[in-house]
Amino acid sequence: QKIALLQPIEHDAIIYGEGEKKVYVFVEPKCPHSRDFMSMINENARMRSIYKYYIFFYELKRFHSHDLIAAIYTSSSPLQRTLEIMVGDKKIPTDTKIDPKIESKIDEIAHVADALEISKRPYLIIMKENN
Repeated sequence: QKIALLQPIEHDAIIYGEGEKKVYVFVEPKCPHSRDFMSMINENARMRSIYKYYIFFYELKRFHSHDLIAAIYTSSSPLQRTLEIMVGDKKIPTDTKIDPKIESKIDEIAHVADALEISKRPYLIIMKENN
């Protein structure tokens, strides 16, 4: 059931790692726990060789990160921008005018996250071998 919900947004993921095992990860760019998780996989080449992380941004309202999430997705290299912000603690300018396609992507991911009842970040879904 979770797979059916995740498949339509899989193309919106920021992929990190080359492993055989899929891990869907919902993170919040300003959340300290999400940042710790991203730092951990960034520093651990072995984890990236075993797993392929499908990273989705899902805002925790208290962080007011909607514009930051849009800036990451708008970037020419979303993975690089994610690492700069979440691992390198880089501050980037955010544009208040968000492309409707990016807005749609953010909304679609949020809809799936809500359907999966995701309440904390990072939230991981590790796929079994046969999927």
